[in-house]
Amino acid sequence: MTWTQTFKAARGDAQTLSELADFNPLIELAEQVGRDLQRDGVSSRQIRVLLSETTAGVSRIRRGRTLGMDAGGTDTPSRDVQDRAAQREAALLNISLVYNAGRSKSGGQAIRQLTDLMGEVTRAVKTFEDFKVLRKFSEAVMAYFKFHGGK
Repeated sequence: MTWTQTFKAARGDAQTLSELADFNPLIELAEQVGRDLQRDGVSSRQIRVLLSETTAGVSRIRRGRTLGMDAGGTDTPSRDVQDRAAQREAALLNISLVYNAGRSKSGGQAIRQLTDLMGEVTRAVKTFEDFKVLRKFSEAVMAYFKFHGGK
């Protein structure tokens, strides 16, 4: 079963990431992904793109600084603006991953598989809460990658 198929099975009927009834299958998937990425010779720099973009995305959403979005002149954007910004940030995340996959010299197939998985995961982002779950999933992938010996 591919990572994307595993995610779809874990997602079940949930329309968004924050609606998942049980996060344990998502954590198990993160461990599988981290282990496989390490085994396939992917560098931590290649995975850090995912982690840094999701972390920066949370910060941009909170500050109302998402590309093409206007926070309406307030210090803290409304929940509706944050939710729309989260959808935009999730879509833009895939651009960074595709670029990284295209320039990859090692672990290219694994990075492409990660790109496919994250494409599916980011489509489940509808709210800022969903984007926070995405960030936690990214952190878990990196943590398991390091745990299994990734450099």
